[in-house]
Amino acid sequence: MAATRVRSTRLVWVGFGLTALLVATVLVQALRRPEDPESGFDADFVALALTSAAVLVAVFAVGAFTRRIGLDLRGGFAWVVGAVSLLLGLVPWWVLTAGNAELAAALYRGLQVPQGIIPLWDLTLVMKSIDCASYGFDVFAEGNGCLQDPAIYGPGVLWLQYVPFGFFSADRVDLLGVLAMLVSSLALVWLARASEGIGQVVLLIAAIGAPWQLLLERGNVEAALLWGACAAVILVRRWDRLWAWWLAAAVIWFLGTWKYYPFAMGLMLIPALRLRRGWTVLVGYAVATAVFMALAWESFQFSSSSNTAMVDIRDLVVLGRVPVVARMLGGEVGTGIHAADIIVFAAALAAVAWGVAVGLATRRRLMHPAMLAIGGSATFLAPVLVAGFGWAYKAPLLLLCVPLAAALVRSARGALVASSVVVLALIAICSFVVVNTMLATLSGVVAASFCAGLAAVLLVRAVRPARQATA
Repeated sequence: MAATRVRSTRLVWVGFGLTALLVATVLVQALRRPEDPESGFDADFVALALTSAAVLVAVFAVGAFTRRIGLDLRGGFAWVVGAVSLLLGLVPWWVLTAGNAELAAALYRGLQVPQGIIPLWDLTLVMKSIDCASYGFDVFAEGNGCLQDPAIYGPGVLWLQYVPFGFFSADRVDLLGVLAMLVSSLALVWLARASEGIGQVVLLIAAIGAPWQLLLERGNVEAALLWGACAAVILVRRWDRLWAWWLAAAVIWFLGTWKYYPFAMGLMLIPALRLRRGWTVLVGYAVATAVFMALAWESFQFSSSSNTAMVDIRDLVVLGRVPVVARMLGGEVGTGIHAADIIVFAAALAAVAWGVAVGLATRRRLMHPAMLAIGGSATFLAPVLVAGFGWAYKAPLLLLCVPLAAALVRSARGALVASSVVVLALIAICSFVVVNTMLATLSGVVAASFCAGLAAVLLVRAVRPARQATA
């Protein structure tokens, strides 16, 4: 037993070190690239890479020497997190809608949130799409006669037009926006209550951070992904029955019809295999997803091309592999896979292996936190790492990983505590930084990849005893 513990601890440190080495390789490549104003690369990017290097070296170094953290917070602290989120979201919006644009702009600048053209800008566009669709316009067509630009969301968003009393319409934007801020803040409270003390601190940092406040200010539908993941776990934790898992699958599938990449949240359904006929949930979800994608393939291609067209390597709430690679030696925007891409993917794979090693080294059964983590990490990595680009709206999805990452901070094994501290620090960085694409993206990709590997091990472990007992 002792020998096994030693081997598992060594594997954790190997994953830790390999991930740090590959992250350093990315930064070195960025520092080596010569200035080239014609391609949009300038000396500012080198300075940002230096800042990224200093911060990430500090994070991995401090984590490596951390063996124990004891931080106990009162239960009411979770409500402080939610109150801060709601207050910072509502006050600037209220000031802006009251007509004091200068004060609102000052508040948004203080929060590092780029102010939209109009309040709740993204939500307004979605509601206008729904209204236009209800009038019979093809909102996905160029020059459709109702919208200035074709809608870039999936067809599932338009199904909201069938909700009675026209609840989802442009006339209800302010009401829906305030409700979204309230529900998002309550989701933070729930996540904080499910997290250890240091995890609650990370969530408080996120509530103040520009990515979260940008999500609230725009009324972006990405927030619904976080609600859906939390709702699915609450549902199956309360009623661990086949019908509850089917309902959770339906919620996740519906969110996937909005933006496609949320279909990756289907990984949260793996524990359904514990139940008799639980396999029908996963098979049904996979079939429904495949049928929808086949029917909406043209819309998916348009949405993907629209996302690619928005790629900008400047530092303004940008996340993604593509803008990071554009800053590395030999990387160019939109010209295929390069060696620089391979290094970024290698760093992500190393972080996955690191997370797997941590999962194998712990005996704790954390099925529900693992469900949240696999959902959050998958929906983050799909656009940011795989597709290569995503605005800062994606950063809040990492908050679903906090309960799982924070659960290991009280472990008796230093390697697990060190891993937990580093990953929580990376989530905090990605949740707060908006003007350094290199730092925010690397932090988010490493944290998400680690949590994906850790959660996968824990979910498989949760399924295996139940399947063996059934057999």
